[in-house]
Amino acid sequence: MLDFTKYSGLTVSYKNSVSSLVAPINILPLLISDKASRNIQIEINALWDTGATVTCIKPELFDRLKLRLLDSVNHTMIAGIGGKIAAKTTLISLFITSTFEIAFCPVYVADFPGKADILIGMDIINKGDFVICNTNSKTSFSFVVPSLPERTDLAQKAEAINLQNTNDKY
Repeated sequence: MLDFTKYSGLTVSYKNSVSSLVAPINILPLLISDKASRNIQIEINALWDTGATVTCIKPELFDRLKLRLLDSVNHTMIAGIGGKIAAKTTLISLFITSTFEIAFCPVYVADFPGKADILIGMDIINKGDFVICNTNSKTSFSFVVPSLPERTDLAQKAEAINLQNTNDKY
């Protein structure tokens, strides 16, 4: 049986070791009150955070884009470093690259540390495979959707290299 799954991916490489994974992405606001701004993608910086459960957009960006709420009555309680907050929800499409779209993505309006405008949490990262590398003290990360057919096992790769190095000695 042939598999015609289309994979979409992103790789970001930094010139040195970094303590946070920030990269530009585009968003397309879906619930927007300004009709002149509809169907216009906006480039913003995204913080990729495996410690965050959900994806959040900063209140300043929410206001600047004149976004509307998905549900104006109900709020969701989310917990973070600063404690629990009642977060509003809006809807956007994420363009991880120009051809890699995650459509109709609910995002919570919540502040978080750093200069990024959006925090990409595990609700997005869990849609595929995510790997971080620090080869030669240069950080890179890759993300692909859907998950690849074979699991990446770094411990297994390390064991194979160790075994090869041991065999090369003799």
